[in-house]
Amino acid sequence: MSEIKNRLLSLRSAIKAMGADAFYCTLSDAHLSEYIQKADQFLSFLSGFTGSNAELLVTADKAFLWTDSRYWEQAERQLLNSGIALMRDGEKDVPSVADWLSEVNTKKSTVLAVPLETLPLERYKKIQESVIEVIDFPDEAITKEWPDRPKREISSLYIHRASSVSAADKLKRLQKYIESIDTQASPSALLLTKLDDIAWLTNLRGADIAFNPVFLSWAWVLPDSATLFLHDEILDDQVAQYLKEAGWMIAPYALLEKTIESFTSQGGKVLARESDLNAKLYSQINDAWVAVKHPVALWKSVKTQEEIAGLKEVMKADGEALQAFIDELKARLAKGEKLTENDAVDILHQKRSAIEGFIGESFSTIAAVDANAALPHYEPEEGRGSLITPPCLLLVDSGAHYDRGTTDTTRVWFLGDPKDYPQEKLRRLKRDYTAVFLAMKTLSEATFKPGTNGVQLDRIARAPIQAIGADFGHGTGHGIGLTLNVHETPPSISPREREGTLTPFEPGMVTSDEPGIYRPGEWGIRIENMLVCVEKEDGMLGFETLTQCEIDRTLLMENSLVGL
Repeated sequence: MSEIKNRLLSLRSAIKAMGADAFYCTLSDAHLSEYIQKADQFLSFLSGFTGSNAELLVTADKAFLWTDSRYWEQAERQLLNSGIALMRDGEKDVPSVADWLSEVNTKKSTVLAVPLETLPLERYKKIQESVIEVIDFPDEAITKEWPDRPKREISSLYIHRASSVSAADKLKRLQKYIESIDTQASPSALLLTKLDDIAWLTNLRGADIAFNPVFLSWAWVLPDSATLFLHDEILDDQVAQYLKEAGWMIAPYALLEKTIESFTSQGGKVLARESDLNAKLYSQINDAWVAVKHPVALWKSVKTQEEIAGLKEVMKADGEALQAFIDELKARLAKGEKLTENDAVDILHQKRSAIEGFIGESFSTIAAVDANAALPHYEPEEGRGSLITPPCLLLVDSGAHYDRGTTDTTRVWFLGDPKDYPQEKLRRLKRDYTAVFLAMKTLSEATFKPGTNGVQLDRIARAPIQAIGADFGHGTGHGIGLTLNVHETPPSISPREREGTLTPFEPGMVTSDEPGIYRPGEWGIRIENMLVCVEKEDGMLGFETLTQCEIDRTLLMENSLVGL
């Protein structure tokens, strides 16, 4: 931990030289992606925290890291003796970063240094109100503090042919939308920053970010033209010709800033979603910005019948791979073989990678035994996974990208003979497992009116778990892309009111259904299926289950409600 303390000392010297009193950053990139390249993980370098969601605040004599309930135990362990205090985001009486800064500013005005390129505009506005001034901590300053910073990875592109709508037709549809926006006779350009939006719009895929088949790019769309800013040195002739035929011009990734400057200087207006802009882009666009809720994310979330048919075939093969995995694992354990969580990850990869059209995992596989499963985002460290020693519980949350879709499934298996498990503990375990199963089942079988959103559906799913006095800190479901990001919004099923959770469900939307119960030090249970929203009788909506993998019924209580 002395290394972390030295990094913070160096950072404090750097911000002092800049005339700042404090430093703030998030785990993000210029595109505000959920998953980011190693080159953008400055927060992890500074703190040693390796979770996917965090905020770091460093003052002259203090340091704090905010993260949500999924990572509290992990953060406690990784921040130990680092000099960084854990702030349990979401816990009562824990202030937000902005609130903490506001309290400090009652005594002193703070100048805050921030990497503006990776700061979401929404957070920037809140932070800005809490300090006297926000100054940029530019990319070159990050590199100076991080001498062995990893190089940015740029991969080749390929055409994704599973979409039933051509890139040319998607672009034309978007250009008609831009024409409909009234900017008082000023020319309008729509700026797309989210990588999965751009990949969907162009029907291209890449591998610039681990577990996400996307590529670093910006899209600049006018009613009569469109430019794709990317690292064009990796383009082959086929993809270049494909883009040209679809209506796209190609420009270097770094030229976006000059394009914005030229366009706005001539009176042009830039259309963009507030949630898509980083603070640096916002400062460049300034008064030329017109806030819109452009429809690309919504269009992307509604899969066509042809796309769903292909996804169903993928789900069948994926489910068979999961079943083959657990069958092999059980057989090898029965023979007395010593296997770890790492072995489970490897076996499952072997099964999936043999499927035709396999591209790669859609996120890092979670294979967690007993108490490890109480950490919702636990991942076994390479070569250090726990032994799988029956009788025990094994939770596996995993998924993959295929040429016709993306999967995400969680199963919990009881390994060994229940008679060899402490019986009082087994009774409590069965109660939890049954409640989670019922919660998952209740949501998958729900019938609801058009216009129903994810906040309303979340209440339905949580009821069986709350009935036994339990709850869980994460959302119940998230949208899933078509050979795209495994976390896609909309839709989203959660008690938190956000754009994704307040967007009504429509037929063709694909979501996960993954309630859970977590008992620190004992076990974690999460059962997850993928669902697609469908039309039901009498104008109602509901879900069809896409996942095709058996659920272990060993721990289900003998209750008629379970449908055994």
